[in-house]
Amino acid sequence: MKTVLLASLLIQTLSVNAPLNVGPRNAAPVSENAQEKRSAAYLFPAFVKGVVYFRNGTKQDALLNYHCRDGQMQFLNPQSDTLLFTGKYLINYVEIGERRFVLTETHSDMEVIGAAGRTQLAARTQPEVVGNSLSYSGQHFSASEGSAAHVQMISNNGGHVQWENNASGHRWRVKTTYFLIDQNRVVHPASRRAFLHVYGRNRRQLTRYLRENRIDFARAEDLQRLIGFCNSLTAL
Repeated sequence: MKTVLLASLLIQTLSVNAPLNVGPRNAAPVSENAQEKRSAAYLFPAFVKGVVYFRNGTKQDALLNYHCRDGQMQFLNPQSDTLLFTGKYLINYVEIGERRFVLTETHSDMEVIGAAGRTQLAARTQPEVVGNSLSYSGQHFSASEGSAAHVQMISNNGGHVQWENNASGHRWRVKTTYFLIDQNRVVHPASRRAFLHVYGRNRRQLTRYLRENRIDFARAEDLQRLIGFCNSLTAL
């Protein structure tokens, strides 16, 4: 995986609405099974057109995809290399269709799944070892359907994603973690304490809502209802 100072370069040299110079991916032919495994690691089955919005008001087109296991937004360069963003503080957000993503240096990259005014609720994915005693829902991945002892991990060789067996003997799943991004772009892991801190001016109403409604801070639906309530508070 290559990393470049994309944001800092774009913000200095490119004009508003000028497209990034990216072309189609010219990867070597791969089997149907390999393609399925590769696409399973990404949010979208292929790199798709999106827009990078910078904090200085400019925007650029790019071919983008979200790598679910790394929790990172990636893009293709003219040579069809898969690259990562750096200088993320220069980027306001990224849009792919109607989906919005926020890129952070500390907490990796995440998708916005709710908002209340200038405060956003976002989700980030990452791999997690599954223990025998865990109860969970998520995306599993292993070496084969009949053998759960080995893990299919992703490596990058010459710009092409390949799958390798991991002999660690663990089974993995994709875990989703949720965050609250306040109006100052400070990222808080989603929790009761974080919501009360961000919405301190409405602490009394929010405390009553949390007392009357059981919120699972690891569940997207609960958090979306909560951010919806917070949005009603900010509208008062």
